[in-house]
Amino acid sequence: MIEDSRTKARALLAKGVDFHGHLGPFLILGLRMGVIAESLLKPQNQNALTATILVKGSPPTSCVIDGVQVSSGCTLGKGTIRVEEASDRIVGKFRTSGRACTITVKNQVVNELLRDLTKESDRVIIEMAEATMNRSDDELFEAA
Repeated sequence: MIEDSRTKARALLAKGVDFHGHLGPFLILGLRMGVIAESLLKPQNQNALTATILVKGSPPTSCVIDGVQVSSGCTLGKGTIRVEEASDRIVGKFRTSGRACTITVKNQVVNELLRDLTKESDRVIIEMAEATMNRSDDELFEAA
């Protein structure tokens, strides 16, 4: 995995929040997944990268999709991102010019976030997003 996706994800944070409408931990995970994919695959341009995101198709986990769109340039409008239903995991499969990588959010991370989101106060959600941004790539993801 790349050394650290946090710096570039932080630089994209305002754009991500503007696009998505609010700050949350699953948006952060999506931002970081796209940053990691771009770093690993080094696409020639934003149209060269495609993504398939496997995720439960409803919030809060589906918020990952917006983060990936912002950070990778793969968008529904361009047809460079597809979403497939997955019940209990979050996986991004990225491809460019014969190269591919798979980035999986660790199940423990998803379970922790879903458990803590039951408190559902804006303050808790923002704190969870900040904590997610501060965790290392190795704590959050497995990449292949």
